[in-house]
Amino acid sequence: MLVACALFVVVLAAILPFFPLGSKNWEVAATKTELQQHGRIGMEEILHELLYAYEISADPAKGSVTYYKKNSGNLKRYRLYLQGQQLLLALPEGTSVPLAAHVESFWLEPAGKLQAGQTLTVTLTMSQAEQRITFRSSIMPKNVAVEG
Repeated sequence: MLVACALFVVVLAAILPFFPLGSKNWEVAATKTELQQHGRIGMEEILHELLYAYEISADPAKGSVTYYKKNSGNLKRYRLYLQGQQLLLALPEGTSVPLAAHVESFWLEPAGKLQAGQTLTVTLTMSQAEQRITFRSSIMPKNVAVEG
């Protein structure tokens, strides 16, 4: 029994120094995973919202995009914007819905009103606890050339 205890102490002494390193790596991986989830969901929602828009006007300096979609046969105004570290969707009813957290920047190109046949490039940078992930995608909205 004494030999087993001594052997256990030796093994434990060899393993214990690695626990803080493992814990730190676990925290970094958990942060990266959370950022990837927020970024993926946020980008998916942005692209889904803009795909069927009839008019899109991007203001990268303010980190916002205003667009119009048909709702019950009428064009309604929507807006995606950055407030603090949250990406929000402003609905026509006046309420805002959060789409993603931990957003460092929300950038759109080209700036101004999107013309028929133009591609809109969306860049979403997420950051938390010294970790940073950037998502970039492009979309050509289907209804920009169509009159509302």
